[in-house]
Amino acid sequence: MNEVDQLPPVKEGLWFYAGVTTCHVRIVHHHTLFGSGDADDPPELAADREMPCFYVRYHGPMPGQAWCDGGAALSLREAMFLAERRLGPVVNWLD
Repeated sequence: MNEVDQLPPVKEGLWFYAGVTTCHVRIVHHHTLFGSGDADDPPELAADREMPCFYVRYHGPMPGQAWCDGGAALSLREAMFLAERRLGPVVNWLD
């Protein structure tokens, strides 16, 4: 996902690890929805697809930590919902 981590964010915010430590979250827009690569999955899930999508990336509380994968979505709104569901009920999105 290193390629995705280099993309500029379309949405950024802060989430609260353990309810107290602020950590960064970002959503980036990409042109490839990466597949699982698992031969046991159906082709539509296993193969990469060229299509607009959004990836959620976030940091944990450890300094210098690489971006973590928060999932992929087909719309910005869905990506924001995914981030909030994964990281907790309170994500403060920056304008």
